[in-house]
Amino acid sequence: MSLWHVAWNYLWNRKLTTAMTIISVALGVALISAVLTLREQTQKRFEEEGQAFDLVIGAKGNPLQLVLSTVYFLDAPTGNMSRADFEEIAKLEDVEAAFPLGMGDTFKGYRIVGTDRALMDFTWGDRRPYELEEGRYFEGVREAVIGAAVAQDTGLRVGSSFISTHGFVDMPGAHAHEDKPYTVVGVMRRSGTPNDRAIFCDMESVWDAHDHGGEEAEEHAHEHGEECDHDHEGVRADITAALVKLASPALRFEYKDRINKQYNAMAAVPVNEIQKLYEQLLGTAKAVLLAIGYLVVVISSMSILIGLYMSILQRRRDLAVMRALGATRGEIFGAVLIEAFWVTVLGIGVGWILGAVVCYGLGMYLVAKLGFHVSAVALGPDLVTAYSAVLLMGLVAGILPAWQAYRTDIARDLAEL
Repeated sequence: MSLWHVAWNYLWNRKLTTAMTIISVALGVALISAVLTLREQTQKRFEEEGQAFDLVIGAKGNPLQLVLSTVYFLDAPTGNMSRADFEEIAKLEDVEAAFPLGMGDTFKGYRIVGTDRALMDFTWGDRRPYELEEGRYFEGVREAVIGAAVAQDTGLRVGSSFISTHGFVDMPGAHAHEDKPYTVVGVMRRSGTPNDRAIFCDMESVWDAHDHGGEEAEEHAHEHGEECDHDHEGVRADITAALVKLASPALRFEYKDRINKQYNAMAAVPVNEIQKLYEQLLGTAKAVLLAIGYLVVVISSMSILIGLYMSILQRRRDLAVMRALGATRGEIFGAVLIEAFWVTVLGIGVGWILGAVVCYGLGMYLVAKLGFHVSAVALGPDLVTAYSAVLLMGLVAGILPAWQAYRTDIARDLAEL
């Protein structure tokens, strides 16, 4: 029988102690796995979406807020920018595409985004984030195309009507545009992007919903028998933000500086702002959680050490018999280290499974809240390094018990029996 089989059999002769030690290692590994996997996957997904457009442009303010509100639909916009500025920027030499965005209303917490019909045809790489599952794209005023998550959660389908409410938070008593209902004309295919949580329509629909001044003017004109100009430029002179695609990503910072200096607007590079967010804020949270995970593993290593040490004291007769039958001190030392190896590897395996379950559950939450699909199983360099560190700690914990076994006195231990 090989040393590996001997070590395995000894482990399961004390099932409860072995199982509890494996679980303690697994808890630390699960925390480490979940933190590293979610951090890597969410950053990857945020940066993938941030790469779609080279610049986002909006009112001056916080650039991160601008990016979160326009690309990920997670924050309130920084304000409005001039449509004239947008049209001028769209004509700049290296601007391949520029899409205006108009926001201000929601339906059951899902953001209504006014834009150009051309945005629906936008692709990058092999991805089509606005691809339809059924129906068609919007063509007229108050026609809407809804994301897959919106359709799933609200029950809206092609042909359904809904009424928008003012603001970005679904609150009781919020002003509803009851006289201007939207009609769903299309449902987008699930893309695993923030678009799954958005409702798209043309810019005219957004302007029309907020053209309160125009309504008052029309009523006034009707009362006095006057004609009313329906092209209410006061409302239509602004947009919320714009998404810009440049001829080359290398031009991002040049155009960012140019726009910030020459226009009454602010430009931000989405992927750059997201990287800053992860480095400055989420990097600290990751470090804290990883420290807790490694602390749990260190405590687990102490459990391995104590468990094996007590086992050696209880197995002095067995070890003495093995020595008497010809086993060398080195083989005894190796057998105990193999026990530590088995416990640690099993703990890593169980912890990896637990971590994947946690990532799956949190991934479902992220799909619901952000529209991001993240993989629950991902084996990156950081995880390999972490698992190697855990394995090393487990083996180190087995050295003292192995040394105790190595020093077995055959004559004394056999004489005591």
